[in-house]
Amino acid sequence: MHVNNFGGTLLHEIHRYGFDGELTYKREFADTRHHWQAEWYLVHRVELHNQLKKRALETATLHTRCRITQVNLEGTCPSVTLDDGRTFRADLLLGADGLHSQIRQSIAPGSPSPYPVGKSCFRWLLPTDQLRQHTSTVGFVRNTGVFIEWASDDRRLVAYPCSDGKILNLCAFVPSSEIQADNQSDCWQAAGDKTTIVKAFSKFSPGVQQVIASADKDLKVWDLYDMESLPTWTRGRAALLGDAAHPFQPYMGQGAAMAIEDAVSIATLLPCGSTPHDIPMRLEMYQTGRRPRVDLVLHYTRMNGRDGNDAAGDRMSVVAAEMVKIMNICFSHNEIEHSKNLLDGTSAGQ
Repeated sequence: MHVNNFGGTLLHEIHRYGFDGELTYKREFADTRHHWQAEWYLVHRVELHNQLKKRALETATLHTRCRITQVNLEGTCPSVTLDDGRTFRADLLLGADGLHSQIRQSIAPGSPSPYPVGKSCFRWLLPTDQLRQHTSTVGFVRNTGVFIEWASDDRRLVAYPCSDGKILNLCAFVPSSEIQADNQSDCWQAAGDKTTIVKAFSKFSPGVQQVIASADKDLKVWDLYDMESLPTWTRGRAALLGDAAHPFQPYMGQGAAMAIEDAVSIATLLPCGSTPHDIPMRLEMYQTGRRPRVDLVLHYTRMNGRDGNDAAGDRMSVVAAEMVKIMNICFSHNEIEHSKNLLDGTSAGQ
């Protein structure tokens, strides 16, 4: 499976602008990307999901609309029971059920709950051809593979191309206090009011206001959450991965990447020929191997999510050397090799 097959757009540059439209930072990656383990592609999440689903269904059966009522991790065979009475048993149970995981408390009883961080995110898509029709926005899509951010102290708009550069994926981050109370929801599918972001970005440059004016009337909005580190990701023959284990805010675009790396690690540590007896120890190896990397990327994600006037400190540095270091952390990691080394007992760390 290659991202070129589902519209992956190669990232070439990052541009940051102030609220007034003045360029504050520009970074090209031609001189650093040869150090990376893999290329940096920008993708539409739905297209990625569809490809992963297609591959998964080659060997698995997908059951949808399932509500779990009971999780049993006792004994040698984990099981889950659904509200329709069906019970599924297996040698291994993986809880990849996201931010509001139902499996989390069964694996890590008494674990902390996710908490809102005071920001909400609106998302929508725009055809890049639509932006070429306006003089104030044509510059945003003149070059291919450009990730753009416009920011003031406590809000920002992010745009990046996907679907072979034909679509611009937009994310507007605003203080949750500016969202009407009746729109608040834990569900990522909550309805958003376009007038909210029109008002929130009314002091931004004409180009930004045109981008927002081009958005559909009906948007989706959700609150952003964080969570304290869990005491454990594993219990016997069960493990958490992805946001169920370590929720990511979207400020570095690494949440899905870390979840995929988690899955790669477990698959590598439990190759064909593994026995049920191997599972608890291999899951502990998974946790030991993955936590340091996840914690480091989480640290930079939280740093990059800081407001311009945040009392916790500055945002992630845009100094060239620091940016190269952070990009290398994200893109120079080979999880298959790392987990194989753990399995062989030769890994000395990340």
